[in-house]
Amino acid sequence: MLDADALAAYSERARQEGVSTLALTISAMTSTTRDLAGTALRAVFPVHSRYEQRWHDSVGWFITNSVLESGDPDPSACAAALKEAARLGSHPLAELMTPWGGMPEAPGMLAVSWLDMRRLPVTIDNQGLEAQYISAGIRTDGVMLWFVTDTSGIHLRCRYPDTPEARQSVGAWLDDLVARMRRSSAGGG
Repeated sequence: MLDADALAAYSERARQEGVSTLALTISAMTSTTRDLAGTALRAVFPVHSRYEQRWHDSVGWFITNSVLESGDPDPSACAAALKEAARLGSHPLAELMTPWGGMPEAPGMLAVSWLDMRRLPVTIDNQGLEAQYISAGIRTDGVMLWFVTDTSGIHLRCRYPDTPEARQSVGAWLDDLVARMRRSSAGGG
């Protein structure tokens, strides 16, 4: 989506707004969703789940799913929505959902994952390694987005149902989102 130079400009834009690069991206997603679907952005959002000292030297991804809801595209409001998602993710969902029969399995969910490789305690030469992110081939009725940020830029993977409706709506949504982020990195709104 954005190469290294565009990412640097995009990150600077986020700093000027007083938010993270992720919050600026949620702002773009909120605007895209509002303009194309007429609704707030609502997605399953993996959040970090281990903050105790005993986990600091562990290896692995410690996440839980939360809900990210963003109706206001103002970057500060999006930063607040991200904080709320992290707060919600600190509660054990299984215990909360037990009185209602456990976790619901509703079709058609949107899930958004954000991985900023620049924040890892080690540097990995992705281009030299030609790293690939591979997912299993499955039938799906939801949309899954993976944003991966590294020193070469922001990359986006998307999995969605192979239906005419999904191809049209998800494709239009992705095109709009990418255009917004590129405009933002170029100094536009």
